[in-house]
This record gives sequence, structure tokens and C-alpha cells, in this order.
Amino acid sequence: MARILQGNLHRSRLAHDLLTQHVWEQKVDVLLISEQYKNLDPPFWVSNGEKTAAIWVPGRGLANTGTGEDYVRGRMGRITFFSVYLSPNLTTADFTRKLGVLEDAIREVPGKIVIGGDFNARATEWGMPTTNPRGRAILEMAARLNLIVANEDHTTTYCRTGFGKSIPDVTFANEMTTRNIRDWHVTEEYTASDHQYILFNINEDRQTSTRRNHSRAPRWNTRRMN
Repeated sequence: MARILQGNLHRSRLAHDLLTQHVWEQKVDVLLISEQYKNLDPPFWVSNGEKTAAIWVPGRGLANTGTGEDYVRGRMGRITFFSVYLSPNLTTADFTRKLGVLEDAIREVPGKIVIGGDFNARATEWGMPTTNPRGRAILEMAARLNLIVANEDHTTTYCRTGFGKSIPDVTFANEMTTRNIRDWHVTEEYTASDHQYILFNINEDRQTSTRRNHSRAPRWNTRRMN
């Protein structure tokens, strides 16, 4: 079983230090990080050039690594992980272009996939009261790639004075991986960031995943898409 932590550090040094402590206490295997404070040393850490997305696998290396403007990817075992950050300040044209690049990168990867990141978009599928154009574009991409939202509750992941509460942090996985995800939740620990951590497990036991297949998560309702 692999333990996954997903979070946006908001460039905070204290958040970085607390995250390191949290990793050892919770025995985290893979971290999907947005807006890191600083990069650590390879091969345990891989980051994009803009330093907005990173994957950290403490004590282990990553295979099949790759980077883009807004994402980084790496494989551990049989699962390829993507960490993604899409800035809220992107123009519509830039957002569309960057999402297209991300879609192409995901499409090239075979097998099990997990995508975690700060998408700065709203959609009812991950707990927001409405779906905005960015959220709709992400859902359409997910439908084309047969990705499923792994978020299991409507818990806020972002809270900042003057900006309100939101759920910009979303976890996606393809169907063969989603059926193995366990205990997805937003943690309550103090992070020193305006984002809370997401924590979940991936169970690699095939027999268990088969039994759980019929009770797992909602699928995409294509009739609701425009």
C-alpha cells in the first residue's frame, strides 16, 4: 500500500518545514506538491522549471520522469503520478493551451495514473456549488481521458482571509487506479499555508480492489456536459 499526500505550500518556508515533519510522522510515500518553497535534491525530487509543481518520493527514485510548464510526472512502481498547478491568473487562451498540453502528456502514459494538483477551477463534481468555464474544460478533458474525480467529500481545501473558502485542490485517477484508492480525506493539521493537505492510500491488493469495484465513486455523467 502506498500513502499519498497532496498539497499547495504557497511558497511558505514554514509550510515546507512542517511538511517535512508530517512526512515522517505519517509515513508518506509520495508527495504531489504545488507552489513549493524550494526544491530538494534529485533523484527523490522532480520539479518543473517554473517551480510550481513537484513530486517528492522520500528515500526512493522516480522512473519515467517528465516536466511541462505546469506539471511534472514520475512513476513509482506501477503508477505514474502527475503534480499540476494552473495559475488563477491565466487568460482564457493561456489556460486552454496549457490544459491541452497537459492532456497530451497524460494521454501518452499507459497504465495506472494519479493526478493531483491545484487547478484553481470550480466544479460541482468536486464539491463546489457551481461549475465555472475552467471547471467545465477540466471535466471535458477528464471525460476524454476516462479520468475520475477521487475527491470524496466537500471539505474545503483552501481558506484565506478576504478570499473566502474553496476547493481548488483536486485528485483525479483513471478507473483502474480509482478502485484502489482508500481513505481520501482533507487533513486538519496546521500547514502554515492557505491550503490543507489531502491524504489517501492506494491499495495494490488486486483481490481487495475487485471486491470494491462495485461500490466505488460516481462515474462521469456525460448527459450533464455541454
